[in-house]
Amino acid sequence: MKQIYFLIVAVLAFSAVHAQQTTIDISAIDPAFTTTFEGALVIDVAEAASTVANPDVSFDNPLMGQDFTEAEIAFDVYNYEGVDSIKVLGSLIALFDDALGRMYFTNGSYLGFNNGMFIDANLIDFGLDTDFLGGNQWRNVKLQFTQTGYAVYVDNQLAYNESSTDVTIAGNLTDYSQIIDFMQNAATLVIGTGSFWSDNMRPDGTFFDPQYSYMKNITVTPNFSTSTTEVFEDKPNGKLISVTYFTMDGRKVGEDFNNLEPGVYVKVEAYDSGQVRSEKIFKSTKR
Repeated sequence: MKQIYFLIVAVLAFSAVHAQQTTIDISAIDPAFTTTFEGALVIDVAEAASTVANPDVSFDNPLMGQDFTEAEIAFDVYNYEGVDSIKVLGSLIALFDDALGRMYFTNGSYLGFNNGMFIDANLIDFGLDTDFLGGNQWRNVKLQFTQTGYAVYVDNQLAYNESSTDVTIAGNLTDYSQIIDFMQNAATLVIGTGSFWSDNMRPDGTFFDPQYSYMKNITVTPNFSTSTTEVFEDKPNGKLISVTYFTMDGRKVGEDFNNLEPGVYVKVEAYDSGQVRSEKIFKSTKR
């Protein structure tokens, strides 16, 4: 079994909203599904093409069991075979649950959700929008969901949302809180699979519409309504002198992360400057 680690860093809450962001640790993924590109470790989505029933790259859903009213999934994507690598139906990233349904996104601009009720949204009538993310360039994508709708951003510019009139939107879902509920309860986050189309294998063992794309900087962020403010410094001062792990109820469990059982822990770093930095750590097992 290969162990997959998640790191959650708490950020400064400037108002009554407190966000905790989970960053996918690409270094913990099987090297068969990663490569180094432009000096950075990235996921090769085409290599990760698989079925959601037996995904090659999967994680426990970082949002599962959390209480929030809006959430964002963000990532950087690079289509390394140019526009020829852009497929309309193959999934880049998805949340999947065998009992509850699926939500997925392709770099052809297609956002899909199905839990019995469904939405299908994309820019060109379920055709291919080659200008949406383009080829041979890094683009940042943000998928944002609230109780009242959704929005897709590319490089911080709105591509479309639930109210767009120049986008093909089909489906019978009108209560968007069902998407938030799904995100809170879905079991798995998967890469390279998750749509109804990319989940199919051809007789030769290849997959339908694989995405010839690199991905990095994958983050999942729920937002909470809270009156507390927490500040954790991203750049601590001084020399690191110790790292200790605790359970969420404060019980010390050791100094070697590799020896910990799967679960949720608090990582405490101490520096010779006297600064102490705390982070919540998810340790999960990839099956």
